[in-house]
Amino acid sequence: MIEYLGKFLLLERQFGDHTMFILPGGKVEPFDETQSGIVRQLNDDGKERNYDDVLLNTIRREVYEELKINLPHIIDYFGSTFFINTQKERVIDVVFYTKLQEHPEVVVDGNEVKSFVWMDQKEIFASKQVHDWLKRALKVFDRID
Repeated sequence: MIEYLGKFLLLERQFGDHTMFILPGGKVEPFDETQSGIVRQLNDDGKERNYDDVLLNTIRREVYEELKINLPHIIDYFGSTFFINTQKERVIDVVFYTKLQEHPEVVVDGNEVKSFVWMDQKEIFASKQVHDWLKRALKVFDRID
């Protein structure tokens, strides 16, 4: 969840004949040499370090790939769920939260993302294009500050 001035960044994606607004993100992938430089970290001696922060590195990579936003270092754990997706895959969904201090320049990757919107909580709760799990999560955590 990326918040700026009380609004959350949501991506417009097509699921069959339905358009939905979802959070940016993606799957954890094994590290390979083609991944973005924002994931690669070096030890003080200049050698690549072990990838202990796999989930944080994944969300930074995915947000950069989808939106060309470099996330700040302050990213908090928000919550997690388990579900089986439409392809019958088991998914553990881990959500992180960050509040941006400056308005980001968002550049969508047309291959993955149709467009994006900024919505506040009221707009999210009113939208029929936002999945109920996100609405439930926002109710549980009420207001993030």
